[in-house]
Amino acid sequence: MHGELLVLGVKVAASTVGEILKDAGIDPAPKRVSSTWAAFLRSQADTLLACDFFETRPRPAAVALFAPG
Repeated sequence: MHGELLVLGVKVAASTVGEILKDAGIDPAPKRVSSTWAAFLRSQADTLLACDFFETRPRPAAVALFAPG
């Protein structure tokens, strides 16, 4: 939350965000374990491989509507 607020230009301390969330009864997010790029690819291998077997073709009407001309 703190990082997103900074991106939006809202300057607020991380501890203030934590206090507001705590007062609202929102617990902190669990600590996430970072994974490597290789581990991510291994976990997504089936989906990535399946994508190689699909092909999309535009419909003729869409080509006529959006073709430069």
